[in-house]
This record gives sequence, C-alpha cells and structure tokens, in this order.
Amino acid sequence: MKKHSLIRVLAGFFLVLAVLVGCAGTPQAVPISKVDATPLSLSIFHVNDTHAKLESSLTELKTDITPELKAKRTFVELGGFARLWAAVEALRAEKPNSFFLHAGDVFQGTLYFTEFKGKADEDFLNAMGLDAMVIGNHEFDKGPSVLADFIKDAKFPVLACNVDLSAEPSLKGSIKPYIIKEVAGAKVAIVGIANPDTPDISSPGPTVKFLDPVSSLEKVVKELESKGINKIVVLSHGGYELDKSMASKVSGVDVIVGGHSHSILGSVADLGLNAQGDYPTVVTSPAGEPVLVVTSWYWANMISVLDVDFDKDGKITSYKGSSKLLAGLDKFRIYDLPDADGKLKRVEFVRTADGTYSAKEYDGKAYAVVPTGKALENYMAAFNALASRFKDDPRFLFVNPKQEGLEKLAKYSPALDALKAKIATKAEDSLKRGNNTGPGPIIADSMIWKTGADIAIMNPGGVRVDLDSGDISVAKVYELQPFANTLVTLDVTGEEVQKILEDMTDFCITSYVKAPETAYVYVSGLKLTLLVNNAKGSRVTEVMVKAKDGSWKPLDQKGTYKLVVNNFMADGGDKNVTLGAIPKARKYDTGYVDSEAMLDYVLGKTLKETKEERVKNVF
Repeated sequence: MKKHSLIRVLAGFFLVLAVLVGCAGTPQAVPISKVDATPLSLSIFHVNDTHAKLESSLTELKTDITPELKAKRTFVELGGFARLWAAVEALRAEKPNSFFLHAGDVFQGTLYFTEFKGKADEDFLNAMGLDAMVIGNHEFDKGPSVLADFIKDAKFPVLACNVDLSAEPSLKGSIKPYIIKEVAGAKVAIVGIANPDTPDISSPGPTVKFLDPVSSLEKVVKELESKGINKIVVLSHGGYELDKSMASKVSGVDVIVGGHSHSILGSVADLGLNAQGDYPTVVTSPAGEPVLVVTSWYWANMISVLDVDFDKDGKITSYKGSSKLLAGLDKFRIYDLPDADGKLKRVEFVRTADGTYSAKEYDGKAYAVVPTGKALENYMAAFNALASRFKDDPRFLFVNPKQEGLEKLAKYSPALDALKAKIATKAEDSLKRGNNTGPGPIIADSMIWKTGADIAIMNPGGVRVDLDSGDISVAKVYELQPFANTLVTLDVTGEEVQKILEDMTDFCITSYVKAPETAYVYVSGLKLTLLVNNAKGSRVTEVMVKAKDGSWKPLDQKGTYKLVVNNFMADGGDKNVTLGAIPKARKYDTGYVDSEAMLDYVLGKTLKETKEERVKNVF
C-alpha cells in the first residue's frame, strides 16, 4: 500500500534498516525516514515526443465555423520551441508550485536533429528550465555515445529506473532512476520509466539492458516510501496503454506523465482530432487509490497542464487539468470558402503589422490572389467567426513566441541552410510520377527499409513533386514529402490488407484521371492487379506478397503481415476508412518522419526507375 500504517504510527522515529533493492541496482540498507506531512497544491506542465520540431507549423483541424460552414479544414500554427518557452514562462508565473516535464523523444524527426544531434533542442530546454526528462526510445537512435553527449550538457536530470547501464561506460551514472524535489516545503519524487521495447525499435546496443517496468517501479516506490516520500510522479515513455497498466498494478504512484504513443486526451472531437481518453485518465491502483494518467500528443503542438491537490498524508484530494493547443496568431488557412460566385477556394489569412489580417486565395501554386468585393467580405466573415470561436476556447493557449527564442532559433539557421543545400543523392533517370514510376515506389521502399515492415502502402497524394535527373539536394527530398508525416506500423490480416487497398484505390480512382499511367496507389512488398472500372470491393485482385526469401506468394486472407503507412493514412485520411477504424492500440507511431526516412534511404544511392510492375491497371 502507498501509506504504510506502520509508518503513520511511528512517524518521526527511525526503524531498523530495511533491505530494499534499488532500481536496476544492488540491494542496500535504507532507513525508513519521517513521512512528509506537508499538504501541497502542485501543477505539472508537460510535453512529449517533440522530435526536433523546433519550428512551429500549420496543423489541420476540422471545425464548424458557422451553421453554413461545417467541418471546414482549418489550419492553425501550432508548436515551436520559442512559443513553448513563452508558454512555460506564463504558466510558471501563474502557477509557481510547478514542474515542467518532458516525457521523452527529444531526438529524431527534422533536419535540426540531423545536423545538431539534439543539442539545439537541449539549448532551448536548458533555457526553459526543464525540471526533468525521461529517456525515449529515439534517444538511442544514434547509439549510447550520442545520448551521453546530450546528457553531458543537460542542465536538467535525465531519468529511467528500468535500465541497467553497468556495462555501458558512456552512460554509467548519467541517467538517474529518480529525483526528489522540494516544492512549497513538500517533497515530491519524479521517477523515470524507459520504454522496454527500445532494443527492438532503436539502437541502444548490447551494453544497455532494459528491465521490466512494473517490477522496477515497485522497487523504487518502496525505496521512496522508506524515505518518507508520499507524493510520487512517474515520467514514462512507455505509451498510454502501458502507463494505464502500470497504474493498475503498482500502488504508491499518484501521477503518470507519459509519452511515446502520441496520444491525445480530452474532448477534441469537434476540432477534428481523435482522443484516446479523458484528461486526466483516472485509473484505480491495487490499493484503491486514484492514479492520474496524462500525456500530451506530440511536437509541442499541445502543452498540457495538470493541477493536483495533496493532503498531509499525500493523498490526492482534488485535481483538474486539460491539454491545450499551443497556438499562434500570425497565420491561418481555411479550405473551401465560397467566393462571390459560390466557388470554393482555399484562403490564407496573415496578421499584418497593425494587428489586422489580410486574405489571399490559393492559385494552385501559392497563396497569391488578392480577393476583392463580395469574395473578400465572405472570407473575412468566415475568419472573424473562426477567431471568435477560438478566442474563448480554453483548449487553446494562444501565445506569441518568445523573442529570445526566435533569436536562438536564428543562430542555427546558417548551418541548417547549408545542410539543405547539400547533395543527398542523384537520379540517373528523370523520375516522373505515374503508375509504378517516379519517386512513389522508392518512397514505399524506404518505408519498409526504415521500419522492417513486410509491406508498405503509400497514398499518391503524399508524393508532391517529380525528380529531375541529376543531383538532388536535401531540400528537394523534403519538398517531395513536405507534410512531416510519421511512419506508423501495425499488424494486419490479409483480409484487412485487401480492404485497405480497396479504400486507397477507390479514393484515387474517384479523384484522379482514369488512365493506365495514373498512380492509384504506391506499394512495396506487394504486387496486385487493379480492375479500375469495377465497383469498390471488387477492384483489387491477384495480390501477391514478397516473402523473406524474395519469392512471391499469394496474399493469405487469414495470415498476418506487418504493414507500414504514414500517419495521415493511419488516421483515415484520403478516405482510408479501414485504417481509420483500426483501434489506436494496434498502431505504433514510430516517430520516424517520412522525409527523414527517405533521406536516410537515398543517401549515397543513384536513383532510377524500379521498372517493376507492382500495380497493374486494367481497364
């Protein structure tokens, strides 16, 4: 139990030494200390899985703007470390008895990591006064030495109690199992839990051992209770499902702040987002006490705030909190607004120097057309309605970036610009988008190469440009896939593969020109015949899967395959209804950004057409 009755009775005295096993350590004699009897109102601000996303980006929501303008695709600036810094400062000023925590995966995802290996992120996190971070699986993507170099310059503790580092000299002693912090006279422990699957999904090497999270946490809780600590926060990179499971199995934990699964919590359906649970999610421990489980999406698109009140016995007496979209005011986009003639246009709204907004229509290449008259009136009415809707919505935290943060970001720009200009690869052929041609099949191959999946399915709409023959820059690779989608893997049956192919090809057949050269789907590890003129459900035939030995075998409807898609498709984008309906618990977001995976795959290669008929269009 969390509060031992014996400790309550004998608080203030030292008992005999109790032999307790420290987390990932050797047994040691620990005296049972006086129990902390200080009540506390604590606030926790937290982010996770920021993945080197130092700059803000336009992120799609779907909102009802007016009774006539329903479920409109609306793009809002979210995230950015300069904005996060400003938000943390504002929240600390409002709630001084607080922690700012990062639940892992600082590494991997943008060119900032490619160039600076986490040091740019660390520069910001040091300046923000981060209280603690747990190691994520991606922190090991470049091996222990890069992580060790990151920790060396960190001005915050890096935690994990379920790792054995005794055989890894570069990390030994640098990752703590927990810390104890004093807040308003009360002592609070923060315990780290690393993802136990890290050896399978990253590169920690043979010298770093990952231990069972539940038994490791149980040992630490006992050790902390022996020290009189009765307020325990777990900082976990195990994912939402593992965090809930730990909460139900280990007594003594009050709060679990999580990452890894990129889960959204709270009421967000009317914004077009999919929540996996309540914020906080309340789980009952074996001792019958509430455990508050929270997490905060990814990329600092959200900063979540949890307020918890503890009594003198360390019991939670009340709590409240929410995930807040960390939003900017400089730029918005709304798709499909009616112009003066009722034609639907994509419109961008940009804040000007005097605080008002200008509007421009998309002309197929850029937001360049300046509207006038009735069209402008329609657009500004829609924008003002949207602004009014968002202004008082507590799920948004609108904040301007901290100027010092923008200046800090600017100092990294020259090296980043130089990297973008570097030649990543060259193309022997001119790679024009089409059925089985162009960059699409190569992208699908890169998805399998990066994740080890059996098969890849790629939406043609995600391949944005052709590649000319000759040198190809890093920037051009990013232009090819500009949406920063992440790669998602999941185990699927052959029957589900068939349905996913039917969904993807139906969307493209009904959206694109019907012609033999049109790409309706890009695949890797698969071959299929597509009867283009048939009805949905009867188009995809003769599906073959590439076996490990390189041979081709018919798709087994009852067999199981590891599939990789991008997160846009995984969430049901492009009318991928089968993928969208598969429970989040079955999907693993690797955190690998598609353009990064493609860049890694093509480095040093000479690209040319695959010359494989992976998809045979039949009319």
